Amino acid sequence: MTETRLLYAAIVIVLFTLAIINFTFMAYVGLFKLKEMESHVKNCYLIHANRRETGDGLYSRRYRLNLIRAMLSKRPSLLLLNDPRALEDIRRFPLHLRRWIEIPYRINTFSLIGLLVVWGWGEYIGF
Repeated sequence: MTETRLLYAAIVIVLFTLAIINFTFMAYVGLFKLKEMESHVKNCYLIHANRRETGDGLYSRRYRLNLIRAMLSKRPSLLLLNDPRALEDIRRFPLHLRRWIEIPYRINTFSLIGLLVVWGWGEYIGF
């Protein structure tokens, strides 16, 4: 039983560490890569209106990064349907910048799902 508890603790620590490192990486992307990303979506009203309204703080940058991520999703986004001029900008969005957004979001998704699975496993075993 001790080995199981150690394994459980190690997995939880690894998943929390991965999530924290990934959140700091996303802050880095928001601080240093977002300006280049915004230069490729010049016709998107939502992003530029948010920048004018809320300024250039970390929360505002994170929100604009989330908007770009929602627009880059594979299924048709409601944000793009409301802003048809941005469709061509999203189609021409560079692949190397797309990866700066998609990879951290996928890592966050998998680490949070992993934490839920580990929590369920702990509840099932009785930790």
